[in-house]
Amino acid sequence: MDINIDKALIKVIRTGEVIIGSNRTIDAAMKNEAKMIVLATNCPADIRAKIESTDIPILNYPGTGTELGPACGKPFMIAAIAIIDNGESDILAAA
Repeated sequence: MDINIDKALIKVIRTGEVIIGSNRTIDAAMKNEAKMIVLATNCPADIRAKIESTDIPILNYPGTGTELGPACGKPFMIAAIAIIDNGESDILAAA
């Protein structure tokens, strides 16, 4: 299934439940609270390693944190997002 990741991100933020921020995303991944993690291409290696050590599916966003922030409708950089509830979004199909 081919989905538009940017549209799916906006939809999951509006209709579902997400955690934005590296530290909180790591916590959600370690506690198995997340259904999926979205990482920017320039996500720091130590953060990426901690998240990859879990069994949570990872979606590697094709842009940097500077692009991921606005794609989520936020005016700041985002390195990592934990999707807790996908709401009406089909983003989980992208993993």
